[in-house]
Amino acid sequence: MYLLLKGKLANFQHSLMDYLERRSALIGRFPPGTLLWGARQRYTYFREGATVFLYVSREAGFPGGVVLYGTLQRPEELRERYWLEGDWPLLLPIRVEKLASGVVEAPRNPAAWRPVTLSQLAELGVRPLPSPGQKLPEDKAKALQALL
Repeated sequence: MYLLLKGKLANFQHSLMDYLERRSALIGRFPPGTLLWGARQRYTYFREGATVFLYVSREAGFPGGVVLYGTLQRPEELRERYWLEGDWPLLLPIRVEKLASGVVEAPRNPAAWRPVTLSQLAELGVRPLPSPGQKLPEDKAKALQALL
């Protein structure tokens, strides 16, 4: 199964810095190479082993786009506040396979990142929906992996 998850830049940067620096007690519960993401509720398609892509929405200084792909680890309930914006009681640990160019090199400078853009997604026939996650057909997911 292939999923496109979505979220805000501030929350991704928070998770990214924790992924890189391993500074929180929460990230310490997971092996290195895990990025923490969240959702408001459990959906049947949030399954361990799914390949996930993370789309970060457009904001000033960042065009928006897919910044990573990886494998979803076991989702679990989160009883503490972790992200800067919003409450996300379902923890979605992701074993990162690939980050967009520039993300690791300049984690605090989204203008330097080279995500898969909205126009590139449109060329693949992928339109991010307003929901927190959506299924992707295998052929589109494979094409998206190649772009990242």
